[in-house]
Amino acid sequence: MQPRYTHVSRSTLKRDAMKLWLVAKQEIIASFGNINACVNLTTDVWSAPHGVPGSYMCVTAHWIEPGTWQMMKRVISFEEFPSPHTGGALFKMLTKVLTNFNLEDKVMSITLDNASNNTSAMDKLKLKYDPPMGGRFYHSRCVAHIINLVVQAGLGVPAIDAIIESFKTMLKDIFKSSARTRQRYVKICKDAEKPCLRPNWDVPTRWNSTYHMFLSGLKQQTTLAYYHDVLANKNRCNHFSAESWVIIQSLTQLLEVFNNATEILSGVYYPTSPLVLQQIFFMSTALSEYELEGGILSSMIKPMKKKLRKYFQHMPSIITCAAALNPCFNVNGVDYLIESISRDLEFFDDTFASKSKSYFNESLEGLYNLYYAKYGNPTQSSQTSGGATSSKVSGGNKYSRLLSGLKAHTKKKARTTDPTMSSEYERYVNSDFVTHLHPKDFASFDVLGFWKEKETMFPVLSRMAMDIISVQASSVASESAFSTSGRVLSIRRTRLTPASLEMCMCLKDHLDAKERKQDKCPLETPLDFEEGVFDDEVQQNEAIPLSDEEIALDASSEGTMSPGGPRYDYMVSSEEAEDEY
Repeated sequence: MQPRYTHVSRSTLKRDAMKLWLVAKQEIIASFGNINACVNLTTDVWSAPHGVPGSYMCVTAHWIEPGTWQMMKRVISFEEFPSPHTGGALFKMLTKVLTNFNLEDKVMSITLDNASNNTSAMDKLKLKYDPPMGGRFYHSRCVAHIINLVVQAGLGVPAIDAIIESFKTMLKDIFKSSARTRQRYVKICKDAEKPCLRPNWDVPTRWNSTYHMFLSGLKQQTTLAYYHDVLANKNRCNHFSAESWVIIQSLTQLLEVFNNATEILSGVYYPTSPLVLQQIFFMSTALSEYELEGGILSSMIKPMKKKLRKYFQHMPSIITCAAALNPCFNVNGVDYLIESISRDLEFFDDTFASKSKSYFNESLEGLYNLYYAKYGNPTQSSQTSGGATSSKVSGGNKYSRLLSGLKAHTKKKARTTDPTMSSEYERYVNSDFVTHLHPKDFASFDVLGFWKEKETMFPVLSRMAMDIISVQASSVASESAFSTSGRVLSIRRTRLTPASLEMCMCLKDHLDAKERKQDKCPLETPLDFEEGVFDDEVQQNEAIPLSDEEIALDASSEGTMSPGGPRYDYMVSSEEAEDEY
């Protein structure tokens, strides 16, 4: 409508956008050259949708900005990755990225999923770059993938699988039947002023989808149970018993622990690696409690514990050392968590806890010695450490229980703090940050704020913490990029070139990073189960209306409603296979 508007061709737009990305890429490379800290990576492989041939490898960089102590994240590479996806091919791709961004000697750890080709590639990278401590920090396995494998092991038990299938059948009887059946359900929900939510169908490769399916069902249990009983009384389906609803509620409460762990370990702007050990503690504790209760759920505990033992029988150094650099835990707290996890997961080797604690202490002190040789200052202050900076978000009951256990263990293992200690490592290890910590502050303790405040007091440990706690606990950053790329390489843009796709992905992430809104995009394509599912059909007159006779017939045959009872899209690669830890 504006005659003076000058049309810009799509070729010009593409050329200008490509120039912007090249400038942004050079800025990122220059910043990596100037930063005096390690840059940690996550990576994964994605297969293009809509019949488009080819796969892509995404690499994201994570680091803590010195001075501000802010967590930073960038998608630095989204390149075409032709088949076969062998360990050697993945090694070459990662080497290319490290070389292009001058990161050969600046990477502390790379987080990948559990595919065997990733292990092979990391072994080759260790040989090439010879990372410190024999590479024990170099390869991090995605904890979110491990959590999904643990949950799937439990849900695969025949007794539990039968409950899940019967629940899905009940939902299908209501939501996948005729339009009139669905409309009657909408009317019942509106009359009862209850929510009418779209069912969240579970998918094995979509993390926590079974939990969300149960959760959406429990939110409308009263109306679902009532209407399904009506259909069953008319011999249109089989009854879904009240006992099954009780089992579903208990199962949902158990799965909530694993769902919370996945969400907590998928953050962008806060450290996730210091939180892994406490989440393993919460999961193992929940499994032990449900096992003691007995019942049908106890059958799924054994395979879930077995899977956790498989992946954490050799506790990774990156997990334990990152937890120790959270002053809420420190070395004593990590020892306590290792002992508790060993007891709850029933490690049959009596020496597991002692071996794990010994390996952890060796790793932490050995890494400190390397940092001291590089950054140590003989004139550093011998000032004793003060209290920790806490955040304002309140924690739940499980955090209070954990804090009580930590305080008791700290008192039992109390050491005498000598203000004249020359080693800041000894001063930190022997400091008690937890005894006077309030439960409200413990749940969301500000680790970055603590190390920013104590940077002059612990100069070497703060540099070490800057590199360790920026390691990502999961590869969710790459999975999130795949959710975005699936919308960029849409069914209407299947001829987008690999160079254009990389530009779209990396430039968009670069612009979002400047506004600190990279965590505002959901990890999954929203399933919208919180929205009214059929209400739009009714409002737009697309639903088939019921006649007065049908409504009267339903009212006479259905009777009155009985009282009711109790209450990032994270995609797993189709090529992923479990590997021995």
